[in-house]
Order: sequence, then C-alpha cells, then structure tokens
Amino acid sequence: MADAPDIRESVDESRGLLKKLQLIVPGFRGYRQLEDLRAADELLRRQVAGQLKRGENRIMDARSAIAFRGDYGHLQAVASLLSKLQLLEGDIMHAEQGYTGISPSIRMDQSKISSLYDFDYAFISSAAKFASDADSLSLPSLAGNDLLQAISRLSAEIDEIREKWSARMAAVQNIEVV
Repeated sequence: MADAPDIRESVDESRGLLKKLQLIVPGFRGYRQLEDLRAADELLRRQVAGQLKRGENRIMDARSAIAFRGDYGHLQAVASLLSKLQLLEGDIMHAEQGYTGISPSIRMDQSKISSLYDFDYAFISSAAKFASDADSLSLPSLAGNDLLQAISRLSAEIDEIREKWSARMAAVQNIEVV
C-alpha cells in the first residue's frame, strides 16, 4: 500500500476553477481546504468499505458452496463472520464527518482532519489484506478444521480492522465540542 497515491493530493489536483477561486477569496480558503479534506476522507472510507465488500463477496460465495455440498454444520460460523464483517462495513461507510458550518457539533481544523485521514490510511492496508486473504483462502473448497481455521483467521483480521476503526472514532470523540 506504500505505492498508493495520497487521496488528499488527488482531491487537491481535481479542483475546478470555482474551487481554485475560493482558495483566493478571504473566508473561503479555510472552508475550501476543509471541504477538500472531508472529500478525501470520504473517498478513503469508501475505498476501505469496498475492500471489505470484496471480501464479503468471497465469503458469500463460500457460504453458497458450503450449503450446496450439504455441510450445514459450518454455516453458522460463516454466517457469524459475515455478520461481523457487514456491521464493520456499515460503520465505516456511514460514519459522521466533520462539518465546516458556523456552529458545528464537532469542530475540525485541517490538522485534525489530516490526522483522522492518517488513521483511515493506516487501516486501509488491513482491509486490502483481508480482501486478498478472502480471495486466496479458497473457502468454498475447504472443509472441517481447515475451514474453521480460515474463518478464524478472517475473523481475527476483521477484529484488527475494527480496533483501528475504534482508534479513529476515539480520536474524533476527543475533538468533539460540548
């Protein structure tokens, strides 16, 4: 993931003429910079959720194959894994963003949003690893203990991503204005 482009730079580079003018006008400059960071943050969270969705699709394929071959004893473990993954994916996709309005409930400056972006960027590699592992484990062809070990491994990876997400949310809560 070290070769991945910094989404903040992509957002900066994609500014249109109006946005570039806003950077010049006093009062709009800070607003525009914060909005661009929020856009980058949202793009990154969508990318993480997309990686999780890719893994989810592989697990759903495995669930179908396991049910097709009549291995009903392992379906509960697969269902638990899917549920855990879908909950995390939803939390990431629907997380609240900072707002630059006049009286926001969470006040964000550029350094705080960049720091949150860095949290997100740190766990995208975990999400990519999860998706890659879900692809390579060949869950549909596994059975018995091999299947349970693979499910356990993927579950541990989801827990790791959840921990990184929780650290991000704790950082957001430390920024809240009461």
